[in-house]
Amino acid sequence: MKRHAPIPIAASLLVAAWALPAGDGLAQTPGGAEDAKIASALTAGPASITAEAAVMDWPAGEGGAMTELRPGTNGWVCLPDVPSTPGDDPMCLDPVFQEWAAAWQGKTAPAIESVGLAYMLMGGTDASNIDPYATAPAEGEEWIEAGPHVMIVVPDPALLEGITTNPDSGGPFVMWQGTPYAHIMMPVGPAKEHDMHKMHRMDKEADKD
Repeated sequence: MKRHAPIPIAASLLVAAWALPAGDGLAQTPGGAEDAKIASALTAGPASITAEAAVMDWPAGEGGAMTELRPGTNGWVCLPDVPSTPGDDPMCLDPVFQEWAAAWQGKTAPAIESVGLAYMLMGGTDASNIDPYATAPAEGEEWIEAGPHVMIVVPDPALLEGITTNPDSGGPFVMWQGTPYAHIMMPVGPAKEHDMHKMHRMDKEADKD
């Protein structure tokens, strides 16, 4: 890159601390072109946010550092599709959610003082709605497939009481309830069609071969 704007402090913590889970998906996104990764990252949020957001790339290996693909000026950080999951799941995180993510990776309690937001407008896949550190579904279970959604963290976990933890409820649900990393998953669009998601999963698996 020819110019480098300073990364917000929260993003710096994210870059230093947030690495991919252990597994075969630690390699860079197939294709490797920076432009393709930036394009993927920018699909995660609305244009009003992504236009000035920094874009970071996932580490090339476990424990590695993220790399800056594009500097930003509005405090948001967007990342391309996560290589270690079967679905298409880029994301854009505000500074509060970046702090939350750094705490999650460091296995420390996040110090959330205000509402934090993260966009995943392409949807996403999660290994578990219970275990924050699961890297694959439990035996007999399947990946949790979410449609376009916004993730929300709040300062007081008690505010999440009464919200279902069922990801198939069709509305907002709490992920990782009872842990320091509990957050709301707020659907903002229809759930992914299973066949489309399965096709994307097959494409990613074929790219690994």
